[in-house]
Amino acid sequence: MSFQIPIRPNIQKMNPYVPGKPIDEVERELGITGVSKLASNENPLGPSPKVYEALVIGAKSVHRYPDGSAFLLKKALAKYLNIKEESLLLGNGSNELLILLAEAVLTPETEVLYAVPSFVVYPIATQLFGAIATPIPLYENKHDLKAFANALSSKTRLVFICNPNNPTGTMVSLLAIEAFLKICPPTVLVVLDEAYYEYVEEKTYFESLQLLNRYSNLVILRTFSKVFGLAGLRIGYGMARPELVDAIQRFRQPFSINSLALTAAEAALQDRSHLSKVVQLNKAMREKIQNGLKQLGILAIPSQANFVYFHIQNSSAIYEKLLNQGVIVRQFGPEALRVSTGTEEETERFLISFKNAIAK
Repeated sequence: MSFQIPIRPNIQKMNPYVPGKPIDEVERELGITGVSKLASNENPLGPSPKVYEALVIGAKSVHRYPDGSAFLLKKALAKYLNIKEESLLLGNGSNELLILLAEAVLTPETEVLYAVPSFVVYPIATQLFGAIATPIPLYENKHDLKAFANALSSKTRLVFICNPNNPTGTMVSLLAIEAFLKICPPTVLVVLDEAYYEYVEEKTYFESLQLLNRYSNLVILRTFSKVFGLAGLRIGYGMARPELVDAIQRFRQPFSINSLALTAAEAALQDRSHLSKVVQLNKAMREKIQNGLKQLGILAIPSQANFVYFHIQNSSAIYEKLLNQGVIVRQFGPEALRVSTGTEEETERFLISFKNAIAK
């Protein structure tokens, strides 16, 4: 008998998220070892040693359900961020929070604004709930918040701003974000996605949390996946008005964050020195990639994240040539690639492999 379940039309039209190829798969396909993965913006140093110690202890309790209230982690996060615990929202990665926020406010009659290119989960969240997508092209590789403002309508219910932006690594200033918030109706939920916040060098940007007190419709999302090195454990967090946090808690899945993720995140917050090492390595390798590409005649877009995005013709062919040399990067359309920062060795390997890839 043929499959006859009526799947919602908006889901049938969705393009699923396609993750970067894992190292094991590439090594099996090519019959090689020592593959370098620079495609998913992961932390090459991994988490703090304190995390590993905490996980050994935490593993003894995995037969118990995790703390659904995340009591200890929320207390540690509130202290770390200097905010109230009731303003914290935790998720199975910040991806879950993006979907939950969309679910809370979207209907088929509402509209979502987001930049293109930007994080692919924004259109997925929009389509999942049948809302109207209004993608707005980047201007000079950055979010065009003036165009966002002009696009606001009575149907607009949700706005995604990825800052720094993935995949370009560019960012808009805090002044520009607040200027947009000032003219944005309070009924429009504005999600400021700061997954790469800790890598930012622009010192005037680090006061974004202060906007929460001034704009009740703002949500700020961050993650433990990047700078804290917990991508495999899936845990992210958001900061919002308690009223919104309470609304999300009413329908979110119970125990969506596993106990080891809670334990690891709490331990990660305690090691500021490791965090500093990660940030410093990223800065050095980001500059090394940009300078190396420049020497090959390619001007990468200046990045404030832990990756470098650049335009190049025949990106598909270049991607395959890099892959065959054991270097995994991320392709974006026919004329763009994104490479994550890695260790010194991985970065050097990428530059050599890339030079070989474009030699002909």
